[in-house]
Amino acid sequence: MTTPEDPGQPEHTSPEHPTLERQRLDRRTITASTLIAAGALLLAAVPTAIGLALGGLGAGWIALWCLGGIVLGAASTAVVEVVRLAVTTFHLDDHRLDRRVRFLASTTTSIATARVRSVEISANVVQRRLGIATVKLSSGETDGSRLTLASLDLQSARELRRRLLADRAAEDSTEIARVDPGWVRYAPASVTTPLFGLIAVGVVFQIASMFNAVPLMLRVVWDRVDQVPIPLLVVAAVLIILAVGAIATAAIFIENWWAMRLDHHRDGSLEMRRGLLVGRHTTLDGSRIRGMTLHEPPGFRALGAARLDVVAIGVGIGNDENGQTKPSPSLVPASPREVSTGVAGVILGVGIPGSGSLRSHPPQARRRRHLRAALSTAGLTAIALVPVAVWPWLWWVPVVVVALSGAVSWWIAVDNFRGLGHAVTDRMVAMRKGSILRRTDVLVRDGILGWNIRRTPFQRRAGLVTLFATSAGGIGAFRLPDVGTDQAAHVWGTAGDVWEHLALPTGD
Repeated sequence: MTTPEDPGQPEHTSPEHPTLERQRLDRRTITASTLIAAGALLLAAVPTAIGLALGGLGAGWIALWCLGGIVLGAASTAVVEVVRLAVTTFHLDDHRLDRRVRFLASTTTSIATARVRSVEISANVVQRRLGIATVKLSSGETDGSRLTLASLDLQSARELRRRLLADRAAEDSTEIARVDPGWVRYAPASVTTPLFGLIAVGVVFQIASMFNAVPLMLRVVWDRVDQVPIPLLVVAAVLIILAVGAIATAAIFIENWWAMRLDHHRDGSLEMRRGLLVGRHTTLDGSRIRGMTLHEPPGFRALGAARLDVVAIGVGIGNDENGQTKPSPSLVPASPREVSTGVAGVILGVGIPGSGSLRSHPPQARRRRHLRAALSTAGLTAIALVPVAVWPWLWWVPVVVVALSGAVSWWIAVDNFRGLGHAVTDRMVAMRKGSILRRTDVLVRDGILGWNIRRTPFQRRAGLVTLFATSAGGIGAFRLPDVGTDQAAHVWGTAGDVWEHLALPTGD
């Protein structure tokens, strides 16, 4: 909760306990933030200097711009941090932790200690050397209060975590997952690999464009490849993009999951330690867990791998309504599928069902996917015919588009239907869908708030419906497309008898 405060109140007291002093953040965070800013500016200065040199600027001016920018940026960061520490205080008692910022206006952000369900202690490489850490707290509401203290003494941060989590912080636990260095081989199989490669190429051209060096770069490259056939150039460009993307995804994997260890407490709470440059120590209350999500894109499936995320209250991607970053849902990185399914089984008490345990959807769902594949192929072919009307010698373009788009869309349609399925037991509901972004959502029945039903006119004619499970955890709505009407009643019955009025009349 964030509330304005009376600026006239003494800084050394707490409204609840006037005799207790308020505490300040550790001053070593000024040094840490300044060094991190200087390092980031130094890395940015390298491509900037190359761009200036390609633009014809002298060495003296390059040094002035680059070194001056680093000094100015680092000094500005130090000033901002000095001001931030001067205006920020916090106080912890038996009932509440509050952080007060008194600058032009006075604001207090508070969180009840009894409602704290997640505590994350993170420290980047500079903070670790200085012995400080950042503490992030979140409450048990769906998108509840979050509070960040950056930074505290490392020992003080650990003591704060133990005090907020009470017995859970020291409770006996069992290790259920530890990263294997060999898992890094799965990282390039992610669907983000070509995306990262394209981003890297785009950044290079963007920097070159800032200094008008793109024509020079293209001329240098063209002088060396002007005799190479265009198809070979296309293949080479694709391979370069994939290679750069593979290096990027492997580097991100190493940074995020270095020395990862996942522990499971007796009360269901989870404790994770991971990170290379930025070390993270996260504790998640087991009462907030509503299910698991298993991600299996085509590359992972080909290698027998999967990635596991937790479905929990207040955990997800992006920011909450207060602009605070939500805790990451990732529990297990890309790893052998049996590792992810085993972890899910330990946490939920039920395993993630395999293909043989899922109930397939009606043949009408397959026909819908093949129809979409045909329509997408026809649309791309129509677009490819446009240049042929102007340049007839490009007759081969529509032929290539028909062949490639037809093959790809047909494969996606077949694979999408093959992956479509669901299962209902007395404890959970499993929903699998997708091809390129295949995922299996396993929700605990007690955590399902209800079901939403959507039927398009085409689905109504085919006897299909799309179901959305509503949950307080994760993304909030979990989609199960193209379920048969006879199957739908069995699925939405997991929310209780109150949903019986949704039953479709016979013949509808």
